[in-house]
Amino acid sequence: MFIKNFWPAIIWGIFIFIMSSFPGDDIPKSFIINIPFADKIIHFFLYFLLVILILFGFLRKSKTILTVWKFLFVFFISLLYGILLEILQDLIFVMRSVDLLDIAANAAGSFIGLLTFYYIMKKKCNN
Repeated sequence: MFIKNFWPAIIWGIFIFIMSSFPGDDIPKSFIINIPFADKIIHFFLYFLLVILILFGFLRKSKTILTVWKFLFVFFISLLYGILLEILQDLIFVMRSVDLLDIAANAAGSFIGLLTFYYIMKKKCNN
């Protein structure tokens, strides 16, 4: 069952979509902490967690060690999702626009998520 294994990732992906669709003025300024590049840190975290949730879905589904191809697939899916949302922000969503640094933060979060998942699973398998 696809949904059974991936429901946390699907819910998180919907959350990312909803957060990305809010008009810029509707996001409370108090929500974004007064830290330089706070929005990029948020983007990093959103995609970091998305990748980990997708990989856990694949792990639950296969119950075996994930291949390099699965890792690459998950990375590119999350990267494409982030790029698609940035394009939608420019074309459809009100008061939003494409930000290449958002895409970079998404990609960095996805990549670090992959590495984190890999090292956690490697450590778990070695014990």
